[in-house]
Amino acid sequence: MVRSLLGRQEEAIKVEVGLRGPLVTEAEPAEAHTLLLDPVSGTQLAPVVPLPCLSRQEAMAEKLRAALSRREVAIRDFYDVDHAVRRLRFPVLAAGFVALVKKKLRMPGNGPVDVSAARLAALRPQLEAQLKPVLRAADLAGFDLDRAFGSVARVAEALAAESRGGRR
Repeated sequence: MVRSLLGRQEEAIKVEVGLRGPLVTEAEPAEAHTLLLDPVSGTQLAPVVPLPCLSRQEAMAEKLRAALSRREVAIRDFYDVDHAVRRLRFPVLAAGFVALVKKKLRMPGNGPVDVSAARLAALRPQLEAQLKPVLRAADLAGFDLDRAFGSVARVAEALAAESRGGRR
């Protein structure tokens, strides 16, 4: 728990780091910036830190891998996929991208691809319990779980079609 510099409440800061396997694409140089600003000057309270990051393609492939095969389904994966498709126009059905997702799914430790009705049903209670507390009202209002699940299901269909040799 961390006490707010501006208020008296304590909040949890969650950081998730995972390493499923070796990178498939080259790491890209980037900078980590803080959201913490000095309330008087408006300047960042922590210095910018240079670090290597996953490429956008690989980061999205990881998100799709998680949405498709995470043993305990997580709404955050579907929110992120939906945001990338809807707001960033990320081409999740591009052939090269589907092949990258397939490579990620072949790495050890993944569950089977699951886009079942039961998986969708398991996500519904997470809207209120896990997304609402961390999203701005406008961002939550713009999220449609059925649309997000449909995007993930279409990637699963593309993976299956590729496995069959491109036949649908």
